Amino acid sequence: MVKFWIRIIAVLEIIGGVFGIGIVIWWLLTMPVNTLTIILSPVPIGIYLLSLLSGISLWRGRSFGRKASIIIQLIQLPKIISPALIFMFSFGFDFWIHYLLHGNFSTLGFEFRFLAFQQFFSGVEDAPLGFGLSIPAFIFLIILFNYKPGSVKDEFLPPPPEITEVTDNSEATPNKLIQPEHE
Repeated sequence: MVKFWIRIIAVLEIIGGVFGIGIVIWWLLTMPVNTLTIILSPVPIGIYLLSLLSGISLWRGRSFGRKASIIIQLIQLPKIISPALIFMFSFGFDFWIHYLLHGNFSTLGFEFRFLAFQQFFSGVEDAPLGFGLSIPAFIFLIILFNYKPGSVKDEFLPPPPEITEVTDNSEATPNKLIQPEHE
């Protein structure tokens, strides 16, 4: 069952990485030229590239995949909204609960995102003050912290063949070579 959830995390990270890189490149090609956007664009592209690589490596059961996936889920976990900084990343699928304080009122809500989503802004004057927490990232972090690559049997592969004991008796070995007799 653990292997099933590791595969789900890997697929979501791969989907998020591919679509995230595509979205950022699309925005760069369609938006008016802005020097600050061009300077900061390697940040989300790098994060989405890490998501793609961590998903592939996690699928293969590599130790790097586990470590990089933990980093990706830590990036996805907080949703920060303030006039100074807005920071939100989602990979594949995300659901988060948030609390927003705007002027004299506050709201408690939730949001869903599919494929890839990011908001990485600084200096947004009228932005509310708020904080959110990604529920899938929280659950996936628990799974990833308990997962040790190579320690879980792969449910999709047949078990390896059993090794038989070797004895001194040459007649008892099943793989005895038949040699022609010379007379």
